[in-house]
Amino acid sequence: MYSILFRNAIFPVLEKWMGTTIKADLAFLEKSQWWKPEQLEEFQNKKLRALINHAYKNVPYYHRLFRKLGLKPEDIKTKEDLKKLPILTKDDIRRNLSELLAKNIPKSRYIVAHSSGSTGEPLKYYVDKRAYSIGWAQTFRCWSWAGYSLGDPYVKISLNPRTKISKKIQDLLFRCTYIYIRSVDKNSIDYYYRLMQNATIIRGYASAMYTIANLIKEYVDNPEFPRLRAVMTTGDTLFPHYRRLIESVFQCEVFDGYGGESTPIAFECNSHSGYHICDESVIVEVLREGEEVSDGELGEIVFTSLYNYAMPFIRYNIQDVGRPSVDSCSCGRGLSMLKSVEGRNTDIVVTPTGKFLIVHFFTWLFEYIEGVDQFQVIQKKIDELNIKIVRNNKFTEKDLQYIISQIRKEVGDCMNIDVEFVDSIPPTRSGKRRFVISKVPLSYAWRKVDE
Repeated sequence: MYSILFRNAIFPVLEKWMGTTIKADLAFLEKSQWWKPEQLEEFQNKKLRALINHAYKNVPYYHRLFRKLGLKPEDIKTKEDLKKLPILTKDDIRRNLSELLAKNIPKSRYIVAHSSGSTGEPLKYYVDKRAYSIGWAQTFRCWSWAGYSLGDPYVKISLNPRTKISKKIQDLLFRCTYIYIRSVDKNSIDYYYRLMQNATIIRGYASAMYTIANLIKEYVDNPEFPRLRAVMTTGDTLFPHYRRLIESVFQCEVFDGYGGESTPIAFECNSHSGYHICDESVIVEVLREGEEVSDGELGEIVFTSLYNYAMPFIRYNIQDVGRPSVDSCSCGRGLSMLKSVEGRNTDIVVTPTGKFLIVHFFTWLFEYIEGVDQFQVIQKKIDELNIKIVRNNKFTEKDLQYIISQIRKEVGDCMNIDVEFVDSIPPTRSGKRRFVISKVPLSYAWRKVDE
């Protein structure tokens, strides 16, 4: 009953107060997801032309860039024309923040935001309320693929404490139970488990959900979630062993989502055959050395947000890597696909021969070694690899030799492998766990592959 009341009465009033258009955007997205790919591409190109025209006229950074390149807005007619423009980087944003803001957007429409800074470099940026609205509509559409409807109770697991009164009121109206992950431990897990009992979905970082699943498995007898339809993961990499444990403990499917800088980019549907790109609000390129990669090939993810007029992200390198797909999903949606999202471009080890090892290789390697509590792989130079290990009393010399031999098979003889035993491996300031940290740029591997 509340869900119906919320959708038809409470939510419209709430949107008027917030200045958003989420409900109308969601109604549009529920229809557009069934469009043919050609219709979606035509819509993208129309939105892109409007964005480019706006950026040229109202955003000093882009006006200056177009003049420097000898381009006019009419030179960017389709998403294929985007390659005429350079890639936007985090450093570009930091150096030109004020110049990237549109002069014709009222400050009341701006929402200030910060990235989590999983690589240690948080980023300040701005989103307008129109982009905020379509972003939440994309998220709610994904949740609906798992059976959620606006107004259904859900749980949000967060790395940040909830402090603003306005957000607490919003949680109350949305029937959102907010759980601060750093408050959850073996002594409090039973309390938080009870809070999850009435949830339709639970949303959280993949690593946070994995941590909670482990605590429930260890300290809660015969856990049950009678109303739970899905766990929605986001924010960091969903490793296969994360998915297996979460689905086993919560007794439901995991739906993974991917995005960045307040921009939803792609989501899984219940076919779980890849990620549906949010084509109506974002253009995604997967590049290697500035060129589009082939189907299934690893490349760096670059996106253009079609709705953020306050601070346009045009060809923004989010510093993640993934694999595109030309396949259509069996669900019948016309949305384009990513085959996989592999993590940060700084989560990949590059070998002297130009080979690269994604973070999944290392999580797979350490997953079944009982003597390892934590690990971290650090590459500062092309021919050096440092492996930090937090071991327990089950760790043996045989485990050590196995770890080195498996890595040696992949990296060859030209790399020094140093194993260091440590007491702990702290997470980043954002609370995320980084399994691999590489200071060697991917461009080294790209060049080696082409030689």
